[in-house]
Order: sequence, then structure tokens, then C-alpha cells
Amino acid sequence: MGPLKSYVMNNKLIEKSIAMSTRYHIYICMLTGILLFLSCGSDNSNPTDDSGNTTNYYLQLQPSGLNAVKVPCMEEKLVFPFQVKVIGNGINQNFKAQLDTWSEDELKAYNNKEKKSYVLLPPSLYTLNSIEVSFKEGVSTMDVEVSFNPSEVFAEFRKKGTEYLIALKLSSNEIRVRDSQSEILLGLSFDYPIIGFATSAKEISVNKDLLPVDIDVTLDYKVNGVPTANPWDFSCQFIVPSNAEELVAEYNKTYKASYQLLPRSNYDLGRGVSFKIAENKASGEITIKRDGMAVVNYLLPLQLGECSNDGVSCRKEIYYLKIGRTYNNPIISNTSAADPTVIRAQDGYFYLYATQTDKLWVPIYRSKDLVNWEYQKTAFRNATKPDIPDGGAFWAPEIRYINNKYVLYFSWAKWGDGSKSYTAVATSDSPLGDFPDSKALITNNEFGNNVIDQFYYEDGGRKYMFFGSFNGIFVTELTDDGLSVKWDVEGKPILKKQVCGRAFEGTNIYKKNDYYYLFASIGSCCNGVNSTYKVVVGRSKDLLGPYVDKKGKGMLDNSWELVLEGDGQKWIGPGHNSIIVQDDEGTDWMIYHSYMKDVSGGVGGRLGMLDRVLWTDDGWPYIKNCVPSNSELIPVFNSAN
Repeated sequence: MGPLKSYVMNNKLIEKSIAMSTRYHIYICMLTGILLFLSCGSDNSNPTDDSGNTTNYYLQLQPSGLNAVKVPCMEEKLVFPFQVKVIGNGINQNFKAQLDTWSEDELKAYNNKEKKSYVLLPPSLYTLNSIEVSFKEGVSTMDVEVSFNPSEVFAEFRKKGTEYLIALKLSSNEIRVRDSQSEILLGLSFDYPIIGFATSAKEISVNKDLLPVDIDVTLDYKVNGVPTANPWDFSCQFIVPSNAEELVAEYNKTYKASYQLLPRSNYDLGRGVSFKIAENKASGEITIKRDGMAVVNYLLPLQLGECSNDGVSCRKEIYYLKIGRTYNNPIISNTSAADPTVIRAQDGYFYLYATQTDKLWVPIYRSKDLVNWEYQKTAFRNATKPDIPDGGAFWAPEIRYINNKYVLYFSWAKWGDGSKSYTAVATSDSPLGDFPDSKALITNNEFGNNVIDQFYYEDGGRKYMFFGSFNGIFVTELTDDGLSVKWDVEGKPILKKQVCGRAFEGTNIYKKNDYYYLFASIGSCCNGVNSTYKVVVGRSKDLLGPYVDKKGKGMLDNSWELVLEGDGQKWIGPGHNSIIVQDDEGTDWMIYHSYMKDVSGGVGGRLGMLDRVLWTDDGWPYIKNCVPSNSELIPVFNSAN
């Protein structure tokens, strides 16, 4: 064959629709359009691309040029009809023409010009019903067919991943062939189902030994542009890509993260995902195994493997499963856990105490890990609760273990009247109480108004109590048993010092390295969705102050640095944190309360919350983004693993 003389006029595509016509599943391509070709009148007179021609008749293909053929991938047979036509008048004899396939050189020239990457479909995969076309006298049109098995061609496509082309060229030694309409090209594309992950990632918390995880997969199938139901039962496996380590490293680089690849011993990929006829959505299940998992962030890249039905293709996308031994806030949500305090008792459990509710006289919760809390009982029963002068409630408990006793400090207070407030104390041999024989510790008479929200701290063998609510934060010294204020010979407290201004309440002190950090809460604590509560901090190299912000301005002048506030959307008014707890890996944790908006936009009680305390390079504490977290890696306590 000679070189290709001309290419398809205007390079226009003709979409073909294919319909089943016989019980043998023979598909006939119905032409929806035909490439531009010269009319009979103009061709009869003078074909424009054949200058010097002296005859008034010639051959051409109809249609010619590139034809886009949509192939139903799993059918038995497809037939594409076209015609060889005599254009013009004056011929009155028998003659022959022939159809030849393109050479690789002709294909290369076409691909270069059209910027395509077609591959010639092997001749063994299609049939031309007539290579030689014989015209008898008086016949002007001959029908020709190209046929093939779509499933065989699709299998070849699946193996090679290439775009296939059937390319034929008309020639004759007996009659002129119009160059511009001498070639027919069939560009094959396939209508076949494609499955892929419904989302690109999923984040899970491994909170039990064996955790089943659903992976959602969707099927996309269109025939001639029309969404079509899944025609088969089939399944597909989940696989971990061979370059999983590289994918994790790339993910960490892109998102500035520090994930580790989940070890093979910590997952079971299961049986993959199975689709039923007419189902375009399905879920598969894998299992994550907690045993041996460190408390770090893991990443497991997943891919879809080969399907049991060759007619289905899988997207090669990567699905990332983010895995950690994490918890979700709130950690106590069944009832209010306002103004929490926490202690790790002698039995190894953590105990949390909170402000009383309508029904619970200082509720007590127990946990092994600061995350999973179980309600135990109340610190007081009707028989043991103290009488509160002029009414009021029990607020802001503080628990310590002093001289082999569990010492419970708490506030007696009447809402809105700071002149009727007390800090009280009671003891028990057990963290669960009972706590009988309560007595007043700090009263209005000696220390002024709002003597509540107490915080106990030992330093250098001496015992101190910080207290106060929006009337200044004060400190006094306690006796060695922690049950009384230390008085001088004149009956006055040996220490009464103001350390903060009137903006603060809910004091908490934590020493780290060379500094004492005084945490406190500011704003309105208890106005539901309108609460403005937040946690702030100042620091000092002396327990008794002065406490200052980053610029050296004093908390006595109501200066502070932000630690935690609400996000205005989900979390409202977080504050009044407990003592800072350090886990076995040296990570600091803060327990506090917060309102949480529900679906209606309202809030219920103040719920128990937990967050990791982070530290800046210059030694200032903060919660990530300064707002409550939705989820975080769990604290590490070796006895709780």
C-alpha cells in the first residue's frame, strides 16, 4: 500500500448507536450522522480534490473518516455496516475494488497529526465480510460489514489499556477512488461498568479488640450516555498496594502529617465487596485488630483488585483509611459533668467528680483511661449531704489524697449572691465515699464574697488553697492535714493574697519546668447557647505570683493568654478545667466542660470533655486550634492498654 494521501475531511466524529437486531445478538450500527461529503451534482461535474480528471464517475466510502463506535462490552457480536458507492454517470461495465487495512506507518502518521494514541485492532479480532468488492453493470452501491465479538475486544482492551482503531482504505485499479472519502476509521470505545470507592478516605477509632469497618463502593454504568443498572452478580477484592509505604510517605508530605503504615498483623481485608444484579452500591467489610497497636496515627492505603466478572473495570484510585486508638468528645454525655475534678486513686482508677445536678449530689464517674467513664454513685446522699444555709447548691468539687484520706473540697453557694458562699471539706477512706461530716473551710466572714471554685496545691511541703469567682482570685495556706485554714495568733489567716483580678474564676495550677501556670476561666459559664466561657492562662516562677501574659502584663490587671474557647458552631462555652493529668508517655491532658449544640441548634447540660495540652516552643500551653476537638488519640496509661 502506498502512503496515506489525505486524511478524514474536517476530522469530525460520527456517533453510532448500536441495537440488537437478531436472536444471535447481532448489533447493527445506526448512523446518527454522516461526515460531510460532496453532493452528487458537484461530484458529477468536477471533484475538487482530483484536478485533471476527465471522467465523470468515481468510488467513495459512505460514511468515511473517523467514526466513534460505542461497544457494549459483553455482547456476542457487533456489526458495523457501511457502503461503497459509485458517484456520477457514464459507467456501463463490471469492475472491482478492494479494502485494505492501514499499515503501522499510516497509523503513526495519523496519530502524530491528530495527537491521538490509537492502536490498530489485530485483524484476528474482527471480520470484514468482503475484502474485494465486485460491481456488476448497472449496480451503484455495495454493502459491506465489519463485525467482531465485543467481549473479546474488551478483554484485549482490559489487558492493554489502549484505544483501538479499525482502519480500512478503499482502492481500485479499474475505477477512480475519491481520495477524500477513501478511508473509514472505527474508533472503539466501551460501555462497561466501572466501580470505585464512594469516598476517598475514612477515619476510624479503634476502641475494641476487633473493629469491623464498612467500605462503600459504587458502580457507574452508562450505555449510550444513559445510566444503567448493574447487569451482573460479581465481587471484587480489597488489596493493599505494593507501594503502600511510598503512598504513606507521600501522604504525610502532602498533608504535613505523621502517619505510620498500619502493620499487616493489624488488619484482615476480608472477602472484598459483592454486587448483586441491579445494585449500583455495595459495601465490603474489613477488620482492624487492636492488639499490638501503638497509640499513633496509622494510615492504610486500599485499592480495588480484579473483579470476578471481566466486564467490570476498577478505578485505580487509592482509598485511605485513617486509623488510631482515638476517642470522641464529649467523654461524658449522658448527663451534666460541669466543673469537673479528677484524681488517680490508689486502686489505679481515675475518678471524676462534678457539680451537682437536679438529681445527683455531686456525681462520681470512674475510668481506666480518662476516656471511657462509668457512673458510680454520688458523693453525698440525703443522709450525708450537708445543710446549706439559705439554700444553694454544691459546686465545683476538688478531690485530693492527703494523709491516707480522700479529701473532697467543694463549694456551697447560692446563685447570684456571692455573700452566701463557702468552701467546704469532707473526707472518706474511699474515692467513692461516703463523705460525711462536711464542714466549712473558707467563709465569707474572713475572705469576702464568692469564696468558691477552690483549687488545692502542695508546694515545698506546704499546702495552699486558691479560690475566688469574679471577685479576685486569692490564696491562703492550709494546715498539714489540709482540713483547716492556717491562722496566726490573732485569729487571722497567715496568708491571704490576691493573685488575679476580677475577670477570672475556676483556678487551676500546673507546674512545668521552671514555671507555675495558672489556668482560669473567664466569660459567662452558664447561659446555654449564649455562653462565652473560655480557658485562659498566665505564668510565674513563684507559686504566689505575679502571674503574667506573654507580654509581661499581670493577671492582677486581668491580662491573660488564650488556651481554649468555643468554635461558635458545635462547642459553646468550654471551661472550668480540672487538674492537668500527665499520661505515661508524658503527654498533658485537660478535662473540662462544654455545651454542645444539638441538631435543633440548642444545648443541653455542660458535658465532660477531654483534650491534649500542647506547648509552644517558648513554653505556653494551648489546646489545638484553641477549640475543643471532635476526636483525638487516646491518652497512654500502660495499665489500661
